[in-house]
This record gives sequence, C-alpha cells and structure tokens, in this order.
Amino acid sequence: MSLLIKIHNFLLPNDEDIGYSVYTNLLFLSLFFGNLYFRPVQGVEIAIVIAGLITFLVLYFRAFSVQEHELVFYIAAICLIGIVLSEINVGGNVFFVYAAAFSGQFENRKKAFQMLLSVLIFTVLYTVITDKSSYFWIPAIFMSVTLGLMSIQGSEVLKKNKALKKSQQEAKQLAKIAERERISRDLHDLLGHSLSVITLKSELAGKMIEKGLPLEKIKKEIKDVEELSRKTLAQVRGAVKGYNIATIKGELLQAKVATKAANIELIASIEVDLLSTEVESELALIIREAITNVIRHAETAKVWIVLQQASTCLKLTISDQGQIITTKEQSGMQNMRTRINHIGGSMNVVNAPNTQLQFIIPIIQNTQSGNCEAIEDGNLD
Repeated sequence: MSLLIKIHNFLLPNDEDIGYSVYTNLLFLSLFFGNLYFRPVQGVEIAIVIAGLITFLVLYFRAFSVQEHELVFYIAAICLIGIVLSEINVGGNVFFVYAAAFSGQFENRKKAFQMLLSVLIFTVLYTVITDKSSYFWIPAIFMSVTLGLMSIQGSEVLKKNKALKKSQQEAKQLAKIAERERISRDLHDLLGHSLSVITLKSELAGKMIEKGLPLEKIKKEIKDVEELSRKTLAQVRGAVKGYNIATIKGELLQAKVATKAANIELIASIEVDLLSTEVESELALIIREAITNVIRHAETAKVWIVLQQASTCLKLTISDQGQIITTKEQSGMQNMRTRINHIGGSMNVVNAPNTQLQFIIPIIQNTQSGNCEAIEDGNLD
C-alpha cells in the first residue's frame, strides 16, 4: 500500500481535493483499446500507438499540476494525439473527450466554457476536413459536451468547498480568539470579586485571632471563606464548561464569515433573548448544518435566518433563493431533523417559490406545533 501511495504522490500534486477518480477516468481508454481489438494494427502503427499512449499519460498526469496558461498547451497536445491516433483507429476520438474534460481545470468559469467550446469546434473541423463517419463524431461530440460540463460543474463545487473550508478555518480561529477573550473577561470578573472577599475575610480572621476574640466568631469567618471558595470553584468550572456548548451568537459569527467567502449575503433576525442551554445548542448546530448546505448546494445570493417566539412556541426559519431539486433527504437534512426531534420540535421543508427550512419547538408541554402558524413566514426581498 505504501508503494501505491508513493506512486500516487509522484504522479499527482499534493492536493487533498484530487481523489482517485483521476485513475478511474482512464477507463475511457477502453473505448480505444476495444476498437484496437476489433481492428488490430501492425508494424509502424503499433509503435505510433504506444508512443501516443505514453505521451498522453505523461500529459494527463502533468496537467493536474500546471498553471492555467500552460494547461492550454496540454489540451492542444492531447487534441493532436487524438488526430494522430484517429488516423489509425476510430477509437482515437476518446482523446478529444479527455481534452474537453480538462476545460474544468480553469479557475475562471468563462475561460472554462471558452476552452470547452474551442475543443468542440476543433473536433468538428477535424471531422469535416477528414470526412469522418458519424460513428466517429457523434460519440466524440456527445461525450465531450457531457464530460466537459460535468468537469466544469465539479470544479465549481470544488471551489465552493475550498472556500468553505478556508472560511471555517478562519471562523474557528476567530472563535478561539473570542473564546480566550471571553474566558479572560469572565474569570477576571468572577475571581476578582471572590478573591477580594476571601482576602478581606482571611485578614479579618487573622486580626480576630490577634485580638483574642471568641473562637466561634473566628470559625464563622473561616467558614465563610471556605463556602465562598467552593462556590467560586463551582462557578469557574461552570464557566469553562459552558464554552463547549454551541451558541446561536457564535454560529452566526462563523456563518457570516463562511457566507461572505461564498459571496452570499447573510440576513439574520434573532428576536429571542433567552433560551435553555439544550435548545440553543441544538438550534445553533442546525444553523451550522443549514448554512453549510446553502454554501455547498444552493444557487443563491442571499440567505435569511429568522428566530421568532410566540406565546406557545419558537420558530426558526432558514431561507434562500434556490430550490431543492431532489425529494430524497441527504445526511445533512436528516441530521437537522434528528436534532429538532431531540428537543421535541418538528421540521418542515417548503420549496415554493424558494427553499425554506422551518423548525418549530413548542414551549408548553403537549402544545402542538400547528399553534405556531400565527408567526408569519419570513419573506424574501
């Protein structure tokens, strides 16, 4: 296994986003080899085929680590290999498909489409000039368009994921800094008062001993110091433990950083001041999951987070301008539904005219979530 990893690291750049699909994509070469099987070559043509395949593999693996201005030459070279091998075997049309698929490597979406169009035009011109049969150009055009568009779309998703990871790292760093500052402030306020009282009580007990005052009075002062010390210790433990619980305020801070990186405007309206620790923690994690889904999958310029309270229930609504195109719930949606069910609430998905995730939590026991209908749904601007 270590040998395979070394080979992988040698062939491809050290990028965790480049997976093993790079190798499975080479299975398309079976189209070329299949045609060779039915229409074998001999003599010098064998040498040309071997040289062409070796050159293609070198270009193929190198193309994942070159700059954009170099990538143009690699795509052109693969097209030339397609021309040479297509003159020997009709299966050479697969190399035009590989050239089209590499259009997704361009960072700029416009450049990617321009390169895909250029490869398609080149393929058509070559087909017309050499008068190739439909058996050659129909698969070449169809597969080039399909895989080229898939490659461009996959590249867009990859860029969003990279931006999301970067923003999450930045948000975590900001959260760590904010956490340290909060701990410093809270411990200063908590311990400053308590230690001052402990110091005064200890000094008083010492003076009472020096003056020979009754032992009961001295014991009382020492007992007060002990109780205050225990109480302060419990408060410190509670304060430190509390920072391990997700908060809506903290998640909104991270969400703003993440959505900004994805060029999405976040509009938040939190109309609830006080929530139980358990409810706030679950709602905060729901917000985190929902915003992650919006950044990864939704085609939207804005996202709204609205938390409202009626006399009988809480309602969290997360909206965006996109639409869910599948009815099957993925793991993210399932996790949100599990979390809201855990605190006795319910989840509703509205997909017209835009996507809304509605989470309703009854405040009074046995209150049905339908009583929350009095809360108006957030409207998209």
